[in-house]
Amino acid sequence: MKIRPQVSIITILLIFSSVSGLVLANDAGTGADAGNSASTASNLNAVDAIYYGNLSANDTDDYYSISIPNNRGISVDLTSPTGSDFDLYLYDQNQSWIDTSVSTGALDSVTSNGTAIGGTTVYVRAKLYSGSGQYTMQIWILNNNNNPCNTNQNDANTGGDASNTQSSGLSLNSINGTYYGCSDNSSDEYDWYSISIPNYHSITAELMWNNTNVDLDLHLFDSNGTYLDYSYDYNPENISSGSADIGGTTVTLLVRAFTGGDNYTLMIYFDNISNSQVYNQNDANSGGDVSGDFSSAYNINGNSSYLGWISDSGDVNDIYSISIPEQFGLEATLSWNGSGIDFDFGLFDQYENLISSSFYANPEFVESGATNVSNTTIFLVVQAGNGEGNYSINLTLINQSSILAFNQNDAYSGADAGGDFTNSTNINASNGTTFWPGYLDDTGDEYDFYAVFVPTDYAISATLGYPSNNAFALGIYENNNNQIDYSLNGQSPESVSTNGTGIYVGNSMVFVEIWAYYGSGEYNLTLSIFSLDLDGDGYYDEIEINCGSDSNDFSSTPLDTDADGICDILDEDDDNDGIDDSNDSFPTDPNESSDIDGDSIGDNSDLDDDGDGWSDLDESECNSDQLDYSDMPLDTDSDLICDIVDEDDDNDNYLDSDDAFPLNEDEWIDTDYDGIGNNEDDDDDNDGYNDQLEDDCLSDPLTTTSVPIDTDDDGICDELDEDIDGDGTPNDIDSSPLDSTESIDTDGDGIGDNADTDDDNDGYSDSIDVFPLDQYEWFDFDGDSVGDNSDLDDDGDGWSDLDESVCLSGQFDTTSQPLDFDDDHICDIQDLDDDGDGILDDFDPFPLDSLEWSDLDDDGIGDRADIDDDGDSWEDLVEPNCGADPEDFNSFPADFDLDHICDILDLDDDNDMVMDLEDAFPMNPKESNDIDGDGIGDNSDTDADGDNWPNSAEIICNSDLFDPISVPDDYDGDWSCDLIDPDDDNDLYPDIDDLFPLNSDEWEDLNKDGLGDNKYPLSIFDKVKLNSNVLIPISIMIIVILSILLMILTKKQYSEEPLLEYEDIEKIENDDSSEIQSEKSLLADDDDDDDDDEGGANLMIISDETNKLEKFDEYPGWLWDSSEEKWIPEE
Repeated sequence: MKIRPQVSIITILLIFSSVSGLVLANDAGTGADAGNSASTASNLNAVDAIYYGNLSANDTDDYYSISIPNNRGISVDLTSPTGSDFDLYLYDQNQSWIDTSVSTGALDSVTSNGTAIGGTTVYVRAKLYSGSGQYTMQIWILNNNNNPCNTNQNDANTGGDASNTQSSGLSLNSINGTYYGCSDNSSDEYDWYSISIPNYHSITAELMWNNTNVDLDLHLFDSNGTYLDYSYDYNPENISSGSADIGGTTVTLLVRAFTGGDNYTLMIYFDNISNSQVYNQNDANSGGDVSGDFSSAYNINGNSSYLGWISDSGDVNDIYSISIPEQFGLEATLSWNGSGIDFDFGLFDQYENLISSSFYANPEFVESGATNVSNTTIFLVVQAGNGEGNYSINLTLINQSSILAFNQNDAYSGADAGGDFTNSTNINASNGTTFWPGYLDDTGDEYDFYAVFVPTDYAISATLGYPSNNAFALGIYENNNNQIDYSLNGQSPESVSTNGTGIYVGNSMVFVEIWAYYGSGEYNLTLSIFSLDLDGDGYYDEIEINCGSDSNDFSSTPLDTDADGICDILDEDDDNDGIDDSNDSFPTDPNESSDIDGDSIGDNSDLDDDGDGWSDLDESECNSDQLDYSDMPLDTDSDLICDIVDEDDDNDNYLDSDDAFPLNEDEWIDTDYDGIGNNEDDDDDNDGYNDQLEDDCLSDPLTTTSVPIDTDDDGICDELDEDIDGDGTPNDIDSSPLDSTESIDTDGDGIGDNADTDDDNDGYSDSIDVFPLDQYEWFDFDGDSVGDNSDLDDDGDGWSDLDESVCLSGQFDTTSQPLDFDDDHICDIQDLDDDGDGILDDFDPFPLDSLEWSDLDDDGIGDRADIDDDGDSWEDLVEPNCGADPEDFNSFPADFDLDHICDILDLDDDNDMVMDLEDAFPMNPKESNDIDGDGIGDNSDTDADGDNWPNSAEIICNSDLFDPISVPDDYDGDWSCDLIDPDDDNDLYPDIDDLFPLNSDEWEDLNKDGLGDNKYPLSIFDKVKLNSNVLIPISIMIIVILSILLMILTKKQYSEEPLLEYEDIEKIENDDSSEIQSEKSLLADDDDDDDDDEGGANLMIISDETNKLEKFDEYPGWLWDSSEEKWIPEE
């Protein structure tokens, strides 16, 4: 098909542009490529719009600048072409990142959300990551006018915004108070406050706001920046320091806008907690709170019990240290009372490594167990997992002297042998055979290492015996820990040796390793240290046997001519010169091995190996063969320097490397390579010019391209010609001596007047220059024959060019004159008082209104017309009546409840519907009464009636929390009321098992006589009656044993029937014991039945397969878990 010429041209251009990599750019419709940096960015209008642009390998960045209006933000989407990956960046006016998107997908998005950019210039950058092509960029200008925090802020009545950083939080007073502020996720996400806490006080805060679409959070931190409390997802948010010991420190409080923004109210209260448990501790009788650090742990004794107090909010850890005696371990329990509390327990060794821990139980139990803590100091950690309260710990020392693993005497060292090379136990083993006992356990003592010194010329072997059904390994190592021999056969004995390994360990320390691969028990290590040279002749027995000498004869030693340690029988090179004896002409001379010329002088000593009269050194330098008589060096000029090393063969004092004629002493250079040396050649460079003429005309006779110049071709070279261009003007007065068409240049610009289009060189062509011969003038706008450069009023409109330039009107436009609002012939730009009201514009908020000149609150309404001059929302007529200054924004009426009735006039300041005259806390909406008069409102007071029983306890214990005379029953005075106390008389026997629950001296009545067994002990008849089920089986067992013994004594001497072994007797005892246990169980069941008959009215059993729960009418709301031995709440 024939293609039209126009299409062909376009196709050729497209192909050329694609091949050359050139792109005709039109980024964002600018008609050109967008800038490649912020300084060259293409400017775009601040409007919602869609733009298109291109990126390629030759254009990897496009920058755009956008001036953002006040109270506005921006959002940008970038869509990359298919198969390409472009990235998107948003920078502020300082070119710092606001947002970035480097998605691998087609769409990238950035936004200014969270950053205030109104009234500044931002930069949008499209960057190529891979591929190329056209992108689509969509821009939205966001309206931030709905942000309540965009107006002037007054956080906590400071007249400004609270700090955005924790380190510089806005300081608040240490008194109860209500504060107001504003926080917004997009522009003011964080408001930080710092508060100094009075000694022995806690802090509580409440945050509330109105907008239900907004989520504000509240956080509290101690002086170290550690969380004390936080609250989110509520309105109001509430936080408290609880019982944390923060008195005398500074805490920080954070209001954070998580979603949206709104004005908020922040109420802060302080409580005196000097009477709380946190300040009145006596942990383990220490007189206070024990340390929560290992380094300052409080020391207590074993076999003792201690009481303490902890809290998850202020006293999380109590750490105790215990010194464990020799051959002892430790068991410990932790217990506490109260529901909803969880304490944890941990046991740590002397290096603060965990040995044992217990969670989620009550009591918690830890023990040293298989860990040897004998004669060390260990640590107990009591930790508050949840809640706070008193606890009890009980310590028991466990005698471990009978445990072999804890009382080792490995190799008679008095202790356990070292467990690695670095702490091996030394064995002082003498020559010969020695025996060393030890102990290993694959669970806690897997390795024993010994260090044994082996004398010079001695070797060592070792044998290990150990119990059957175990597998111990035996290894022997050099003093650099390299293994020599190893044995793990899985059965005793194991054996290793250095002999036959080729490794000699004499005069060094070797290591013996014993490893419990599996199993445990005692072992016996046998060491044998033996000599390697029985006859003492200095040669090891193994070597003498191989070399044919007698290893038992001191005088018989191996022959070794070259003393290289290899006897001649085994040595293939007796003189040790590196040449086998079979190829060595001098086998006993280590300095010689060959003689080329047969002169009986070894080649190493012979100066002329081939005897051709040239020394070996000369032949080596001249590349002739020093071992070939017929091959001698070449010396052309017979100067006794061979040609290879002779630098001037023809002796013309020019080195051969620089001599064009190295064999001709009269020539050495041929510039034109015509075969004729320069000394004879008249035209050295062969350019057709005699060498002498070139010298006169200053051309180079040795360079072909350098020839005499004759500009006018008159046969006289320019150097000798007085009129080089031949125009008749001598060179010395010709402005263009080389141009025959020019001789004058008026403006001295190097262009002759005949060719110059701008004679005066003022930049304007003579054809349009009104003053062609005046280099200072070229136009006359108003035609007054005065050039514009000299004319003070170019357009003749009565305003000087200077005034029009300063006043931004057109100096070349008679219709464009400066603005002058008050017609004082001082343009408004220059006029310091545009409206002529006597107030300078810089101090006049209404510079074009002569009736207004002040606006105290910057609300855009002049003070003469404004009914609230200071903008504090209180009218000027109201403020004086409330004691506030109507012209001071920071002076406004006190209005605690924000009902817009100032406190001076308000009869109910906290708006709690209780008049101030009757309100004990007129400035606290949460409080109005204080029954016990302790200064703490009844709603906040944990002990409203001041009877030392917390409200929560009085509720559980059914006493009146508002009546100090009404207190819970507490028989044993342990502050756990009898209603919930599982042990009312505190005799450590739960009431459910205590037949005398209100008598601490009695708890059981085994003979059921109604009297306690402690004051009225059981008689012998009672004991026999109670244990009759045990005595009968024991009697039967004694009879059986006596019968068996009688049978053994009367049995015939050679009877084939085997004797009854000890194990059989033990089995019978065990079987009888089982019977006894069964009978005891049945009897106990009978007793339980009796108890049920007598007291079944107040007991209900709730049981399943895993536990047994008992309910007592005396303890409503609680169940006794007999499997866990603890009270649990009834659900």
